[in-house]
Amino acid sequence: MQQNYSRVAKGVWLALAGLLAVSAPLTGSAATSIEKMANAVLPYQEKPRVFVLTDIGNEPDDQMSLTRFLLYSNEMNVEGLVATTSTWQREKVHTDMIDLVLGHYGDVQPNLLKHAEGFPTLSQLKAVVAPGLASYGLAATGEGKNTAGSDLLVKAIEKSTDANHPLFINLWGGANTLAQALKDLSAKHPVSQVTALTRNLVVYSISDQDDAGVWIRQYYPNITYIVDPSSQNGEDYARATWTGISGDQYYRNAPGADFTTVSQHWLDEHIRDKGPMGKGYLQYLFIMEGDTPALLGLIRNGLNSERNPGWGGWGGRYIVRQPQHETRPIWSSGGDFYPGNPNAADTVTGVDGKSYTSGQATLWRWREVFQHDFAARMEWGIKDYATANHNPQVVVNGNSGQEALSLNARVGETLSLSAEGSRDPDGDSLTYTWFLYPEAGSASSVPVAVDDVQGRRGEDNLTAPAVLALTANGKPTAQVKALRAGTEHLILAVTDNGKPALTSYRRIIVTAK
Repeated sequence: MQQNYSRVAKGVWLALAGLLAVSAPLTGSAATSIEKMANAVLPYQEKPRVFVLTDIGNEPDDQMSLTRFLLYSNEMNVEGLVATTSTWQREKVHTDMIDLVLGHYGDVQPNLLKHAEGFPTLSQLKAVVAPGLASYGLAATGEGKNTAGSDLLVKAIEKSTDANHPLFINLWGGANTLAQALKDLSAKHPVSQVTALTRNLVVYSISDQDDAGVWIRQYYPNITYIVDPSSQNGEDYARATWTGISGDQYYRNAPGADFTTVSQHWLDEHIRDKGPMGKGYLQYLFIMEGDTPALLGLIRNGLNSERNPGWGGWGGRYIVRQPQHETRPIWSSGGDFYPGNPNAADTVTGVDGKSYTSGQATLWRWREVFQHDFAARMEWGIKDYATANHNPQVVVNGNSGQEALSLNARVGETLSLSAEGSRDPDGDSLTYTWFLYPEAGSASSVPVAVDDVQGRRGEDNLTAPAVLALTANGKPTAQVKALRAGTEHLILAVTDNGKPALTSYRRIIVTAK
């Protein structure tokens, strides 16, 4: 039967191989495929469908990430919380530790409802807790090796018939439970149906914590897969984007980042000292919440980065490329730094006032904001509405809500933008920060001609000419002028003066022609 699994999976692969041309240089149809992948934008969703696979129990960080996850569970449809193995925990799974964190959540869920609707009941969440494969890697998968967790995942995938409602799969540990689910799915359904269903899966993997992820990416090539491919022993982690959440000191890879809000001291004061959920938030062993980047992009903050990983947001920014040894293009870090070429590094101002460029910076640039947001959610569990802080509600040009705005402009035209009508539910005063995000969307950019590059080879200033010029002075209004044809992202950050200060965003995508 193992051969049948392989045959069906191979059929899925062969059905799409012509589109991806994975064995050839990235020209022609393969280049077109990369461009198509990079430009694909998922529909906006109020509550994305989410399935978590976690190797909870091998170290504290999964338990910490689950704590944060549950405090945002009102913004998601949680379809699975499955305990898995990984290279760090090869022969056991810990649903008991998921239940432990859920118990703390159950203590505060009634109070959370004072602040926002939609927090699931404890019984609803317990109904989607299940064990994955309690053995390591791809060798543990096959006929008759399914578990309650892999069966639950099959059911979630079988519901993924609508491209408007994809299933977001968080891989916080190994991928073999997902591999088992895909094998069982392929055994049940014809290739055409498997192809249609897996097209609506979005996997964000925290590196490769077993050997199953590589197999999945090869044999199910139409799954949207976000990962920094790695060996299974952690030696490649330091270069991964996800370490930008808090890895500055352990990995020594984020000069310029402010470590304050991910330090044990700050977490003691603002997280661990905040009621039942805080009591279950452990001292980290290596870094704080290494798995949380897979979650952060799904939070409803107005950045909408889950719609396209190249847009950038709390979970980092990625591009479509084919890393060495991969059989097809995926969403990953890296890229080419020639002006206009896609790359997955942001240039941001560090705590010391200097500029830094890295993949980790695509994540740590938002750190203070998402940590303040987390701290506020912790207080929602123990405070009444009147004594807690809540996020500002942003309006741009009369348009409320959180969905990205798309605007068109003629080259030379100036667009006026206004955040008038934005409000704070607590009556706090608001500050307005408008900024261009030139790296956002660069996953679909093309190299600029040498003659169009600002600066000359061998000099420090070698940049692509800007698409937009922004005029803003901290007021609710701003203007952008279209300088040349192209697309550029503009972000509005609206911050209140509550404790902790909270920020909401609005993304404006301007296309100049």
